[in-house]
Amino acid sequence: MAKDYKKISDQLLLEECRENNTRAYDQLFERYFSVLYNFSLTYVKNSAVAEELVMDLMFTIWQKRHELQIDGEVSNYLFRAMKNVLFNFIRRKQLQTTPIEYCPEQQLGQHNSADHELQHKELEQVYQLKLKELSPQRRKIFKLSREEDLTYLQIAENMNLSVNTIKSQMLASLKYFRENLKEHIDITMFLLFILFI
Repeated sequence: MAKDYKKISDQLLLEECRENNTRAYDQLFERYFSVLYNFSLTYVKNSAVAEELVMDLMFTIWQKRHELQIDGEVSNYLFRAMKNVLFNFIRRKQLQTTPIEYCPEQQLGQHNSADHELQHKELEQVYQLKLKELSPQRRKIFKLSREEDLTYLQIAENMNLSVNTIKSQMLASLKYFRENLKEHIDITMFLLFILFI
């Protein structure tokens, strides 16, 4: 008698996937695609991007099926993995210029709050002040990276410096922001902001 994959637990489906069972994988995909998609959509606000990110994650699950070791619930693992994918995407693609008005809290649908509006303005002011406190060279490197979206190699060529110098200057600037912004804003806001800086 054929297996009813809809009734099999997530863990058993994963074990079947490790045996190269595509039907088990299809069921796991069907079971989680929509919920992961909806979860992603709250962060990226773009249906095509959300769909692509979930597809990429699920494809990775299939690719790494033989080496995956999941302790606990498969659903918890998938949501943690999805969150990592989202944070990496946002950090890499959407927040490279660190636009304060596009704070992660807005992605969570909290942008109508007057309190958050004030916090965003405060963060913007403090950020601009701290940016001015960087040395001229560090400030230029930071702005070329975050505001003009140049790669370290492009910045190095632009400023006639080594890539290693650019990297070390950026690390120093980021460390400076982490240490100094924390003193001026709500700690929750700081942690959200610094995660994406």
